[in-house]
Amino acid sequence: MKTKTKEKLKLFCLIIFCTNINVYSQSSSAPTQSVCISSTEPYVLNNVNSTSTFQWVLNSGGIISNGQGTSAISIDWGTISGGPHTLSVLETDVNGCIGSQQTLEVTIINLDDASFVLTDYCAGSSNSASSAVTSGGTYVFNPLPSGSETIDVLTGEITGGIGGTTYSVEYTTNGICPSQSIETVLVNSVDDASFVLTDYCAGSSNSASSAVTSGGTYVFNPLPSGSETIDVLTGEITGGIGGTTYSVEYTTNGICPSQSIETVLVNSVDDASFFLTDYCAGSSNAASAVVTSGGSFSFNPLPSGSETIDVVTGEISGGIGGTTYSVEYTTNGVCVSSLIQNVLIYSTPSTGPIFHN
Repeated sequence: MKTKTKEKLKLFCLIIFCTNINVYSQSSSAPTQSVCISSTEPYVLNNVNSTSTFQWVLNSGGIISNGQGTSAISIDWGTISGGPHTLSVLETDVNGCIGSQQTLEVTIINLDDASFVLTDYCAGSSNSASSAVTSGGTYVFNPLPSGSETIDVLTGEITGGIGGTTYSVEYTTNGICPSQSIETVLVNSVDDASFVLTDYCAGSSNSASSAVTSGGTYVFNPLPSGSETIDVLTGEITGGIGGTTYSVEYTTNGICPSQSIETVLVNSVDDASFFLTDYCAGSSNAASAVVTSGGSFSFNPLPSGSETIDVVTGEISGGIGGTTYSVEYTTNGVCVSSLIQNVLIYSTPSTGPIFHN
C-alpha cells in the first residue's frame, strides 16, 4: 500500500491549569508557549480524525503522563525552569498515511517569589508588610480572625489587632505564575502605665504605689519652678511645697512602653503656734494667739498634783505659784502638728497683819 503524506494542518490548543497554585486557565495555539514550573498541563490537537493515532514526543523538560496515542495528552512539567522544550506529534490515519509533524516550543517559568516580611509590633502602631520580593500582590488573613480586625489588601497593615494575639497573613502574587506565602505577626500588648499617687503632708513620705507595670521611671511633667526633686525609681517627692499640686509622669520600660500622668497635692502642715503669758496664781490664763484654731491643749508632761487644764482654751486651774508648766497644743486638721509652750505661775505675795506702833 502506498504511503501518503497528509497535508492537512493540525493545530495545538493549549489549556493551562496551574494546579499547584491558584487555578487559572489560558487557551493558545501559538507555536511558542510558556508554563509554570512543576505544573501539569493538557495539550490537544484540533481538526483530527477520530480513527487516527498520534505519536507524541517531548525532547526535555517533563514527561508525558497520559494520553499517548490519542489527540489529547497531559504533561507533567519538571522542576527546572528554562527552555525552550520541543513537543512534537505525528498523526497516522487508518490507511497508514502520516501527517506533517506539528511542533510546539515550551518555556518553563519559575513561580513568583511570594516572600515578604512581617515584624511584630505594638498594638495601635503602624505595621505594614515589607520586603515583598514580588510586588503588586494582595494580603489576606489566613485563617480569618474571629473579631473585627481588618487587613489592608495592598499593604498588609492590620487595623484593630488585639494585643497578645498572633495573626497569620497570606500574600498572593499576581504574575503569570502566582504563588502564596504565609507569615505570622505578634501584636504585643502596650504596657499598662497606671499607678497611684496619694495626697500627703509636706515633709512626709510619699512614694507612688500600685504601679501595674513595674520597673519604669518617674519624672515631673511639667517641671516645677523650685528646687523640688523626685526619685525616678519610687516617685517620692522631696522638698514639696505645701499647698502645691504636682504632676508626675510614669513611663514603663517594656517592649511596648507607655506613659500616664497623675497629680498629687502636698497639704500644708498645720501651724500649731500659740501664746501663753506668765500669770499670777489664781488669775485667768487662757492661751492666746492660736494660729490654727480647733485643736486641743494638754499638759506635757503631766503635773504631779491636782492641777487641770481646759482642753479647748488652755486655761490652767489649781496651778501652784512658783511652778512652770509645759502646755502642748495639737491641731486637728489634715496635717496635724503640735507645739509646747511653758508658762510660769507667779506666787501671790503673803502679807502679815498690820501693827500700830
